[in-house]
Amino acid sequence: MAAAATARDRTIGQLVALLVPLVRATRIPLLIVVLAAAVPALVVIAVALLRIGPDDPFWFLIGAAGLLLAGWMALRRRQLLFVAADPSALADALASAVSGREMRDQLLRNVSVGKVGGAVVRRSRPLRILGGLWRGVQMTGVLTQLTDRPELVPLLPGRLRGMWFLGISCFIAAVVLWLAVLVEGLLYLLGA
Repeated sequence: MAAAATARDRTIGQLVALLVPLVRATRIPLLIVVLAAAVPALVVIAVALLRIGPDDPFWFLIGAAGLLLAGWMALRRRQLLFVAADPSALADALASAVSGREMRDQLLRNVSVGKVGGAVVRRSRPLRILGGLWRGVQMTGVLTQLTDRPELVPLLPGRLRGMWFLGISCFIAAVVLWLAVLVEGLLYLLGA
């Protein structure tokens, strides 16, 4: 029993040693995604205040939608970075939730040092690597154990996939919002 527990703790320690830098590497890319939607949303609102004042809610609603997306992504970013804030708490949560040697070994293989070296993490796409964390893991019965641990919820497959969709939505919103700034600015210059 002691040997199995030691092997489990060593495997979880290796997994945490790989996950923490990987999650921390998402800090800047996710901030860029948040700012991509937040900056044009604030510009739309500012131009709307200059152009028409708070009487016409159309431009304010467009800006608010962009701020909502940016805020949602900022919240998800904060939750994901919180996972890496305390590696020992992450190790404890993983130890209590991830049972079975096969699962631990599969998780470790999915983010192994061969795939994710320190320099590779900084240059590659950390969210894509995190998305592959659960590849090949049988989730029957495990999902409830993972969702019972709030520290692990940001690492769940659905949450990571949702961050991808949210990031794409933020970039689409950024394009739409910059177009709205252009239209709104033209209307302001034309005096309409």
